[in-house]
Amino acid sequence: MTMEKVSIIGSGNVGANTAFFIAEKGITNVFLYDVVDGLSTGKALDMMEAAPMRGYRNRISGIGDIADIAGSETVIIAVGAGCSLGTKREDLLTLNWPVVSDVMEQIRKSSPNSIVVVATEPVDLLVTMIARNFPIPRERLIGLGGILDATRLKSAVARELSVSPDDVAAMVIGRHSSDMVVLPEYTRVSGIPVDRLLSAEKIDALKAEIAGAGALMAELAECPGTYYTPSAAAAEVVDAIHMDLKRILSISTVLNGEYGICGAALSLPCVIGKNGVEKVLEPVLNGAERDALDRSVAAIKEIVSTCTE
Repeated sequence: MTMEKVSIIGSGNVGANTAFFIAEKGITNVFLYDVVDGLSTGKALDMMEAAPMRGYRNRISGIGDIADIAGSETVIIAVGAGCSLGTKREDLLTLNWPVVSDVMEQIRKSSPNSIVVVATEPVDLLVTMIARNFPIPRERLIGLGGILDATRLKSAVARELSVSPDDVAAMVIGRHSSDMVVLPEYTRVSGIPVDRLLSAEKIDALKAEIAGAGALMAELAECPGTYYTPSAAAAEVVDAIHMDLKRILSISTVLNGEYGICGAALSLPCVIGKNGVEKVLEPVLNGAERDALDRSVAAIKEIVSTCTE
């Protein structure tokens, strides 16, 4: 049976905006759920009243029973606390893991064959924890990690070079944190490697900029975390899955031998289609890039082991 809906667990800023972006792209119908009574229904009604002006034809429906996610092609987890300024990721894991774990139990019961997309932070740690605690195939478990960093890098490179973002392809792998690994050789402007257009110092400055982008925007807007970019990224992933686009996106996936690493989730470029993660690609890394990747793995495993003690 073809599954023609996407369900979003959590109707806050990320969840609601993801529903809106999915509708705007005309991908499929959306079910929106939240534990707060009436929140998902109210937001869904608001968005559907905008449909005649915005021109989207798919339905956004608020549901009061999480069991109604049954039969979803994809389920997006957008619950829990945001990553505000000064919050350590290990502390955020402690806060959000019990909530995400409960949601995963509900997904397992109501829609066990769905592809799960994790938008909650800290994404790599949560994807690692989910893989260790739930029998979900890795191809059906996706975290919004490097795709956010790559999008921000793409925007920054376009700004610095005064070119269209459409002509920039950016690649960021590793942990979705300040330890992210920017790959200049794979970040290109109309096929030209960015390190031939920008100095090493400027590339380092852009890396620092995007590493702190989420915290900076949260501070300026006086709100916990960001939501437009994560929501847009979630919609891109859903589009790639539902339309079987075979897009190459840098998403957080549990490594199973890539670079000799197992048991930790990091972002790598992956082919995303109707089956979820259909192929994991391994860019050629130099020594410094590989060392950075190894440090990220060590940090993830240490934090996760502490959380499970």
